Amino acid sequence: MLKIISIFSTFVTFVLASVVVTPAVYAERSLLRPNETESSSNALTRNNPFTPNETTSPLQRTGPFDHMNYPNVNRYIIDNHIKHSKIVKDSRIDTLPKLQYKYGTYIGVIIHEVGQDHRTLQQWVDRMYATYNTAFVHAFVDQNEIRLTAPAEYYVWGAGKQANPYFYQIEVVRTYQFIDFAKSVNNQAWLTAYMLKQKGLEPSLADDNEGVGTVISHDAVRKYWGGTTHVDPIEYYARWGYDMHQFFELVQYHYNQM
Repeated sequence: MLKIISIFSTFVTFVLASVVVTPAVYAERSLLRPNETESSSNALTRNNPFTPNETTSPLQRTGPFDHMNYPNVNRYIIDNHIKHSKIVKDSRIDTLPKLQYKYGTYIGVIIHEVGQDHRTLQQWVDRMYATYNTAFVHAFVDQNEIRLTAPAEYYVWGAGKQANPYFYQIEVVRTYQFIDFAKSVNNQAWLTAYMLKQKGLEPSLADDNEGVGTVISHDAVRKYWGGTTHVDPIEYYARWGYDMHQFFELVQYHYNQM
């Protein structure tokens, strides 16, 4: 009788252990699977900017700015055959100081961005003329227009007294959709290439050569020329997964098409 009770007790213990342990193991596995699936899904999202479940195209996003969500800017411009926008000479262009370049003409182009959100190209241009005694540049660009604001024959006040007498200078106005950024930076690159071509200057990136070259960011002017504390257009470009190396490649592309 005791043997039967012992066997029965062992059997009950085994059943109870199965009831207790098996759901715990199952629950653990169930919790792991969604995480594994989510991880795979996230990896796909990171690697593919056009995920099937998106309700908004990455080309139409206005923020937050996550460059992993955007296509390659230069490839988008080239594949879609985006041309430069209309060129407009501002009627006030000849009202500014006429300052002679150090060597008679410019030796390269400084790349700027305006540094503030939520102002239109027209607002920036109007502001420049109103405060020209503080700063002014040769041109502003956005997604719709290339506005010439100062004569190319004279230098401007846009990047500090050390660099100003040597460079043509272009500002890009901030935009808030990928397509608009692509069009605006394409305008900036095209105008850069055009101005270099006008003087027979070969494109070379000064940012990688201690400030020596024909294409230079305002940030590189700060580093290598001095006279300024500005770091544009680095942060703004980065919003769109862009940088000066990609910009320079786009300048080269346009230069070779001219």
